[in-house]
Amino acid sequence: MFGSHQENRRRPRTGTVLEARLRADSEGGSAPRSRRWLLRTATTLLLCAAVAAGAWWVREHWFHRIPSLAVREVVVEVDGVLSPDEVRRLAGVPIGRNILSIDLPQLRDRLQNHPRIASARIISEFPGTLLIRIRERLPLLAVEPLSRNGLQARYLLDETGHLLLPLEPSSAPAEALAAEAALPLLLGHDPRRPTARADTLRALDFIRAYEAAPAGSLPEIRSVSIAEPGVLVVATASSGEVTFAARDYATQLRRWGDILHQLEALKESRTIRSLDLSVSQNSPIRWNEPTAAGNSPEGPENPERGPRPRPKRLPRRSHA
Repeated sequence: MFGSHQENRRRPRTGTVLEARLRADSEGGSAPRSRRWLLRTATTLLLCAAVAAGAWWVREHWFHRIPSLAVREVVVEVDGVLSPDEVRRLAGVPIGRNILSIDLPQLRDRLQNHPRIASARIISEFPGTLLIRIRERLPLLAVEPLSRNGLQARYLLDETGHLLLPLEPSSAPAEALAAEAALPLLLGHDPRRPTARADTLRALDFIRAYEAAPAGSLPEIRSVSIAEPGVLVVATASSGEVTFAARDYATQLRRWGDILHQLEALKESRTIRSLDLSVSQNSPIRWNEPTAAGNSPEGPENPERGPRPRPKRLPRRSHA
């Protein structure tokens, strides 16, 4: 009784009446706040769509119809056997088309789908010039596999091992046809062998090193065999065979050239039948015995590369 205190049952247990009303007002105001957020988002999206539509309209009905931006010239630079006219046909860009309407990445991909084109670069030179630079694949070796029905075909390999078909005689210059016909033949290529691609790339590395050797220092190469693991067996135009280790080709080619130079200085009548340069010291040499006239039956070991042509890059520029 006395000294005890009872709470007023009408007083809210969780706070004052003012606090309850404020809490109710805040809970009731969440709905208008979400509606305002949705309205702002919809307005922003509508403005972005209007800007995009306006930009498209300006591009299609103004930029793409400006006469000063029309393509007036297509300049083609090639470094191989493809003609500039053929590249223009592949590109399919007509004179008079607006230069801003050309999809350059799509045009580049269309050109690079050609089996003879390694890379294409497209440059828009304002106001009205389109420059197309083509780098072609350069064949280094020929390969003649047998098909399942026993027919033999001839393919070419570029420096990356990409397979090419020979040029058509009706659409290629005579010097290009002769150059591809004179390419060394790759022997011993077996696609079922696990190291077939690696061996082929080593043979291509050897051909690049051979082409970089001083002109007239080495005889012509007829074939390169990768049948034996770890070595390359090279047949020369004089029927001699030279074995190279599958490494450091530049050094071995220099040793080969030095041996030929010494033979020439000594006026040696014998010619090399086989030479094993994979042995770094005292490389084994077998000789062709000379005839009574002082020459071997196959002819002398002529260190000079003959007039046989080789595919090479010939930069050309054409305007149209």
